[in-house]
Amino acid sequence: MKNRSTALPILSLLFFLLFTAVSSTGQSIGDRVKRKVNDRINRKVDESIDKGLDKTEEGINKAGKNATKKDEKKTTDKKSSSAKADTTSPAGSRSFSDFVPGGKVLFEDKFEKDAEGDFPAQWNTNGSGRISTIDGKDGKWLEVAHGSVVHPVLNKPLPENCTIEFDLFLMKQGDRNTPFIQFGFTPVKNILREDLFYRDKFYTTIWHYSDANEKLIEYGFKDPTGTKNDFPIVSYTNKILHVSIAVNKARVRVYLDKTKIIDLPTALTADLRNTFYICNGTVIPASEIGLFVSNLRIASGDVDARSLLVKDLLEKGKASTNEILFDVNKDIIKKESFSIINQIGEALKSNPTLKIKIVGHTDGDGKPADNLSLSKRRAEAVSSYLINNFGIDENRISTEGKGASVPVAANTTPEGKAKNRRVEFIKQ
Repeated sequence: MKNRSTALPILSLLFFLLFTAVSSTGQSIGDRVKRKVNDRINRKVDESIDKGLDKTEEGINKAGKNATKKDEKKTTDKKSSSAKADTTSPAGSRSFSDFVPGGKVLFEDKFEKDAEGDFPAQWNTNGSGRISTIDGKDGKWLEVAHGSVVHPVLNKPLPENCTIEFDLFLMKQGDRNTPFIQFGFTPVKNILREDLFYRDKFYTTIWHYSDANEKLIEYGFKDPTGTKNDFPIVSYTNKILHVSIAVNKARVRVYLDKTKIIDLPTALTADLRNTFYICNGTVIPASEIGLFVSNLRIASGDVDARSLLVKDLLEKGKASTNEILFDVNKDIIKKESFSIINQIGEALKSNPTLKIKIVGHTDGDGKPADNLSLSKRRAEAVSSYLINNFGIDENRISTEGKGASVPVAANTTPEGKAKNRRVEFIKQ
């Protein structure tokens, strides 16, 4: 009875929050608070029972400790091995190979031209945000303030086949492991004049407050329609999480890092493609640290880029793609690009006499000599991937770097720069 009495002040406080807490899109978080109240009371009662059981269990464990020492070591080794495997292959993980970035860049922003402290020029918000940097992380980030919605400004709705990619930095929020993250699609064109809550939308929400609470990913329309609790979101605390979204007419697929968490065949209607938004949801108490977003890339996916790349190489003798992505100013291939390179690898394996030259290109930022060196190293990185992963004889692949000397678009816009950062495959 003592434990239940102790819980009453906590219970009163939480029920007060139940009737006052509202999310940034107008959704009540009362149901979540109810669950936390019940969990807290149940844990208090369980603690009293556990204290009595612990003494009994301690005696049993002590009596059997010496007799089972050898078996215990085997079990410990087995658990350690299993835990290591989980970190590389999370529960519920699915192949990333079916995600292919769109080939025609419609919007790309790394905030290179935006000054720190300013709100980015190509975005809109109903609240506030600012350009920031993060210690130990490359580039600039949009820090979205608590309770704010942001979105890239596009001149027209998203095409019915497109891909969206961006990075989230999940900075620890005091006692919480992540901010309250929501992203999705809405018919609202001007978020300053219309509230997202009063319109249809399709969204994905990510949140994780503490180890005692559930690891929760929700998705739905005006209200949640499904959850995913098997993604290890807490392992990304103070780390970068790459988000990839593929839209094929009404179908939506959402990937977190390598894991496909959503694949809904009839989720989107045409008007929902008006605006793609990202939200740092309202929680109580308010987050003091913003939600960090960077490297947003939106591209049209009207053509199957994988089959087109190989088709052009074999039939036209040359193929070019800007879908092989690298870390900023480095020759490290991003893992979401492996599926594109794999198509070339399969073509080389199935055509033993085929020889190719790989040519790297960069945008016009930086010194010409640095760009030339970077383009050479990136071409060599693609070559090494093909040799190491497909067993291709190195004599069948040559490499070259051309820096920014052969642009295919103006280097004055982010979209133009994205087109110039490309890899060519030339039949020899």
